[in-house]
Amino acid sequence: MTNKAHIIKRGTQWALLKEDADRASKIYDTKKDALEGAKKLDSLSGYDIVVHKKNGLIEKWVRAPKS
Repeated sequence: MTNKAHIIKRGTQWALLKEDADRASKIYDTKKDALEGAKKLDSLSGYDIVVHKKNGLIEKWVRAPKS
């Protein structure tokens, strides 16, 4: 089973939230910055990155590379 991290809107900022975590791993000012931060997590830990729109719907799903 692959781990997942979500990029979600939080107020005026974007949060990187690992699935089943109580708190965000990091908060970013822009969605673009959050995606760049998530890519680092993906390359280090093998996380799928789930990017959400402002309304919470899934915009795209970036699969972790297979080892």
